Parts: sequence; C-alpha cells; structure tokens
Amino acid sequence: MGSGMLPSGAYVTYEHEYILIFRKGGKRVFKNNEKALRQESAFFWEERNQWFSDLWEFQGKSQKFKNIASGRERSAAYPFELAYRLINMYSMKGDTILDPFVGTGTSMFAAMCTGRNSYGVEIDPLLAETVTNNALLLKEQLNDIVVKRFQRHTEFIEQQLELGKDKWYENDHLNTKVKTRQETNIKLSIINDIFHEDEFVTVTHEDLNPKE
Repeated sequence: MGSGMLPSGAYVTYEHEYILIFRKGGKRVFKNNEKALRQESAFFWEERNQWFSDLWEFQGKSQKFKNIASGRERSAAYPFELAYRLINMYSMKGDTILDPFVGTGTSMFAAMCTGRNSYGVEIDPLLAETVTNNALLLKEQLNDIVVKRFQRHTEFIEQQLELGKDKWYENDHLNTKVKTRQETNIKLSIINDIFHEDEFVTVTHEDLNPKE
C-alpha cells in the first residue's frame, strides 16, 4: 500500500478479475423432461439478486501447492464459490461441465456438488491423480455446502417474515417458503456415495429432505 496509512504516497491496487460469458449458437431450448429438470435446478430469489450482480466479493484461494511433487510453483486455483455459482447459473442437473485445465479440480468438485456431470483435462499426471483421490474424500464437505445453502435461504425467509412480508409461495420438496412461483419446484441434492469405477469417479445423489 505504498506508504501504508500515511498520505500521500499510497496507491490503489488492481484486485478485480473479470468473468467472460460466451454462448455457442442460439438460445437453449428445453424439451420434454428437460423442462422439469430446469425447474428443479432453479435458484432462490435472493441468490439470483446476488449472483447476477456486477461485483462478487469473496476470499481468494491459496496459490501454493501442498504435498504435490509438481514442477509448478503456483496452482492458479480459484475459490470454490466461483465455480459453484457459475455452474448453478448457467446449467441444470444432468448437464455436462468441461474443464480443459483441471488443476486442483475445483470446477469438477463444484459439478459433483450440484448434480452435474463433468469432464476434465490435465497435462500434469500428478495433479490428475491427486484430483481423483481428493474427489473420493469430499462427500461430507460438499454436502455441508448444500445444507448451508438451504440454511441461508431459511434465514432469509425468517428475516423477511420479521419485516412483515406476507406474499410467499410454498416449495413442498424443501418444506419452505419461497419468493416466486419459479422456485416452487427447486430440489437440492446431496451426495449419497462417491466411488472410483474404471477411469471415472462416479457420484450418486439423493434429494435433500429437510424434514429428516
């Protein structure tokens, strides 16, 4: 920060990164059972307001490798929340996510967490092996992210009720109130099992049931 807290030698650092969104071809058309999956994959009203804003603020990711015998000194890793939001915003359950530079596997782990398929490409065999091994250990951690997402929504509802907001819809799958009709069929999925099969990591899911 230049001279620290003393004027006037301090300077402003450039700490923003841009996310570029591209679409191949025309607008996606949803047919048959895709329409139901799209509704199940919807996001909450308050998430929409936060996610589709022009500035996201969350803590960065450490760039240092830990216990990996790689010739690279930096991982180029990004926060899990970054991949998690984008996958929820621009895909639906059952879609396939491609990460051409897997690195530490963040995008693939976010795909697992959101019920999407994924393919990853990594030139470093040590990193690829580490990502596979790590994926098998992430069940509780990824499920905790989904549970906390639901808890944030219920906290939002409680705050709105305290403010006297009285227009709501019901989501019977999650046993909660929601702001709009488009949220009434949202289903959140948690991981039931993760196992290594042939050359793939296979993940099975089940619906989150807050009543249990």
